Amino acid sequence: MNKRATIYDVAKTAGVSISTVSRVLNSPNLVNEKTRKDVLAAMEDLQFVPKAEAIARARKHLNRVGVLTPFFTEASFVQRIRGISDAMLPSRYELIIYTVKSPEQLAEYLDMLPTANRLDGLIILSLSIPEDTRKRIKQVNLPTIFVETGFDEFSCVDIDNHRGGWIAADFLWNKGYRTLGFVGEYSSMEFTLKATELRLDGFRQRLSEEGIELDERFVRTGEFAEHSVERWIKELLEQPERPQALFASSDIIAAKILKEAAQQGIRVPQELGVLGFDDLDMAEFLHLSTVRQNLDASGRLAAELLQKHIETPDYPAQKVFLELSVIDRGSC
Repeated sequence: MNKRATIYDVAKTAGVSISTVSRVLNSPNLVNEKTRKDVLAAMEDLQFVPKAEAIARARKHLNRVGVLTPFFTEASFVQRIRGISDAMLPSRYELIIYTVKSPEQLAEYLDMLPTANRLDGLIILSLSIPEDTRKRIKQVNLPTIFVETGFDEFSCVDIDNHRGGWIAADFLWNKGYRTLGFVGEYSSMEFTLKATELRLDGFRQRLSEEGIELDERFVRTGEFAEHSVERWIKELLEQPERPQALFASSDIIAAKILKEAAQQGIRVPQELGVLGFDDLDMAEFLHLSTVRQNLDASGRLAAELLQKHIETPDYPAQKVFLELSVIDRGSC
């Protein structure tokens, strides 16, 4: 049986002092990037895990929670974080936002977080985390909640994106629309949740139950970029034959559809139905019908679950599924 690696082994392998290893664990911001990466690499190679009780002592009473998120500026993530903040405020927790923009940045955060004793807990939004990293998080007893992704060993707050697409098609079908289209954005980054693909699959499935195949002429998907999305919408609405209704994978895209329809003199909903997804704050002001996923509630529930895990280390993993519903505001 191999002997468990110690801090001395890490220091020797990385070619640094024991005090430097300690700083990487406790105050990584005080260590230069190259040295920190060398120490983290040594920890990884040696499968070094700090003693859980030492980490628990180091974290005690920090009143600091991390939120790991992609696309921090997107409205849906802002609303989720608002829910987290509202729930944490009475307990005076400080929120530290870690924004992920690349696979390299995600890897760097994930290398650092399980061993950096700077957080009481962590909430991970819409990110797929590798199994080896999840194991390290469990080993160091870092209370962690996942939102929109679920793993058996962690508590999570989730929605069924596939069903979201299904109920969107069901709503439009029951409204009498027969020629439907879809506009959605997705990220090519492997670590992000493929929500748009799941919503589109559910949308297709519901139509197939009526013996209808979604016309690919009326489908536009790709990475979100302001001008490309506007171009897709313009192309769809300028076709000689256009869909009777469009389902957008987000309210942001649905708002752009409403804008382009107005510019082309297309009346909503008389000549074009528009259905969004998310129920952002702006949807009410735009009179936009949308699939509501209650973003504030998902953030609030994640924060409440995290506080339970922080206060009770052996609190069992909980799976919370938020129901989706269509809010009809008259745009379809």
